[in-house]
Amino acid sequence: MDDTSQIKYVAAPITKTSESGLLLFGYIINDEYQVDIKSGSVIKLYNTIEYPQHGDDRFTNYLKLRETMLRLLTYLLAHASCGYVSNQELLVQVWENHNLSSSTTRLTQVISELRARLSKIGIADDFIKSSRGKGYTLRGASVTPLYIKKI
Repeated sequence: MDDTSQIKYVAAPITKTSESGLLLFGYIINDEYQVDIKSGSVIKLYNTIEYPQHGDDRFTNYLKLRETMLRLLTYLLAHASCGYVSNQELLVQVWENHNLSSSTTRLTQVISELRARLSKIGIADDFIKSSRGKGYTLRGASVTPLYIKKI
């Protein structure tokens, strides 16, 4: 492998003017979880929970998300500092822009499934907060985008 194909990981917020040549790799949530966009996974970085009994799947350190669920989570992470993201914006950005049928019922269902899946790696059930008439936001989330760049 030649040196030009190596990948450099940058774990810091980057301004729009300095983002050229960088690709979004994922996010770090509260310095505890990593979202890897390419693999569609969420990983608990530090194992602070006891290992479960054999066959007990209530807790894990890794989970794989379906494509729509991953798009929803990454959209909320990208807009975590903006306050609430409206239902309509999520329907357009997560479903309609990807040629999928959207509905408020489907959004509610996927949010509910996402909360349940995230709770399996220790993220609080109320991490994704909803407010009637406002939409959804991430409660108490410190979000750091991760970028990659070929060097």
